[in-house]
Amino acid sequence: MFSEKALNLEEHELRETARALPPPLKHQYQLLEQRHLKRPSTYRALNWVFPTGIHHFYLRRWLRGLITLSLTLGGLYLVYASQTSAFGLMVLMVVVVIEIPQLLNARHLVHSCNNRIMAQCLEQVQHAPQAPQQEPAP
Repeated sequence: MFSEKALNLEEHELRETARALPPPLKHQYQLLEQRHLKRPSTYRALNWVFPTGIHHFYLRRWLRGLITLSLTLGGLYLVYASQTSAFGLMVLMVVVVIEIPQLLNARHLVHSCNNRIMAQCLEQVQHAPQAPQQEPAP
């Protein structure tokens, strides 16, 4: 799915680009990065505690989160509110089978997401209009 070597190389290149920024832009970038980076432990905890797809929203994977949440709620509805509980259990099992790789690859998924966030922060800082430099008063 994700190569750790490729993710590390991409992160290294992004960090080198950030280091080359002028000091005011570097500071702005660091603030943006700090505010937006995701933590693998939070992603894993959301996956374990709420295996309904909430962890996808944490990484801004809206469509996947909505699909997983809908399947989970639909499966629960079929189990508890209808006579087709076997079908509801099958839907829930499919969700679990699909979500297990998400849990096992949590570190790589978050690393990939963080690399995208870093690239977006760099682009935002590099393309932001510069505030004019104030000249000292005589």
